[in-house]
Amino acid sequence: MTPDTRIEATVTRRGFNTASPLPLILTVAATLPRAAVAATAPEGGASTRREVIKQRLPGEPQRDITLVEVTYPPGSGSPPHMHANGVMAFVVSGAIRSKVGDGPEQTFHAGDAWWEPVGAVHRVSRNASSTQAATLLAIYIAPAGAGPADLMKPM
Repeated sequence: MTPDTRIEATVTRRGFNTASPLPLILTVAATLPRAAVAATAPEGGASTRREVIKQRLPGEPQRDITLVEVTYPPGSGSPPHMHANGVMAFVVSGAIRSKVGDGPEQTFHAGDAWWEPVGAVHRVSRNASSTQAATLLAIYIAPAGAGPADLMKPM
C-alpha cells in the first residue's frame, strides 16, 4: 500500500485557510530531535505528554494553538478519549495505530498526519511496536485558556 492510499484526506487544500499555522507546525515537528525523543521514552510505562509550545493566535474569537508531544513506550497507548475542539496529529518517530470514530484502524508512520474532527471519539491510539518507542505531536486550536482537561477528555 502506498502512503497516498493509506491515509484518507479529511481536509482539502482548497478548504484549508492559506494563512494556516501548518507550515509552522511542520517546521517545529521537523526540528524535534528524533533520536533524543526516542531515547527519552519511558521503559514499559504509561505514555507521557509534554507541552511543547502554547501561543495565542491573532483575531477573534481568542484562540490558542498548543503543540503537545505524546510519547508511547513500546506496546503502550492511551485509553479512548475525545477532543472537544478537534486535533491534528503528526507522527514524529515510530508508528502509531489509530482509530477515530467509526473509521478503520490505521497505522501511521513518521512523517504521516491525520485530523480528528470536533467531538470524534478516538477509540484506538497506541504504539504499533512492542520494541521501540513512538512519538506524535498533537496540534490543538482551542479557545484561549483551554487546559489539558479541555483538550483531551477520557471516555
